[in-house]
Amino acid sequence: MTDEARLWFEKFRAFGRSPGPDSYAGVFHPDGEVADAGMAAPTPAAQVREAIAHVLRLMPDLFIDMKRYRSRGDRVFVEAANRGTINGTPVAWDAVYRVRLRDGGVLQGRRFYDQATLFRALRPDLGWLPELPPASSKDEVSYADLVPGAPTGFRFADDAPIRVPDQRQALRPADLPRHLAGAPFETVDWAGDDTLLFVEWRRGDLLGVDRLDIAASRIVSMQRYFDTLGLLAERDPSVTALRAALLSNATR
Repeated sequence: MTDEARLWFEKFRAFGRSPGPDSYAGVFHPDGEVADAGMAAPTPAAQVREAIAHVLRLMPDLFIDMKRYRSRGDRVFVEAANRGTINGTPVAWDAVYRVRLRDGGVLQGRRFYDQATLFRALRPDLGWLPELPPASSKDEVSYADLVPGAPTGFRFADDAPIRVPDQRQALRPADLPRHLAGAPFETVDWAGDDTLLFVEWRRGDLLGVDRLDIAASRIVSMQRYFDTLGLLAERDPSVTALRAALLSNATR
């Protein structure tokens, strides 16, 4: 890991422990930007103070536990656990933050998390995508077969838990070839080593990150980070209006 990545991570971790407009702006390059799923355009660095101030009005007790990170060149992937309270309702969600650094600050950043997980805490009746039936076979699965261009060809351990945001139960490795089937995956970026690997992928218009824990040249667990809210909206257009209503109500 580079010194630039390490120093930036410590600054980002300090922001997460005590979020504020100045500490958030301090992790960005002046020409930087950050994006979320569903945004029409990234938020430029000149507007990040206002953006985090709005979040803190909705969730004054926001706390972000920056768990671990890996870097490759100027790319850094950070896995984090987020929590806070909106209108008296506790909410919690995991995320991966992927950034490209310049001069010690974020030049390009993107947050990978499931917005439906966040809103479901406020509206438990929010629907789910269909459950994936268990695979009939127990064939070994290589990660490179799932995401072409990935930097690892390791296979999954037979008992590796696979957590994905659109399924209520953990999947088995044999289930993965059918998860988000219908369009090919392609590798966008990555960072990691022989114990922890982050792989950013694209599947059509959907972007996500897989976090892989590795031991003895086997993948022993995986968590897939992507936003299911857009997929839910394709099935039920009222979900888009629900998102706007929840954010509006949270400001009252």
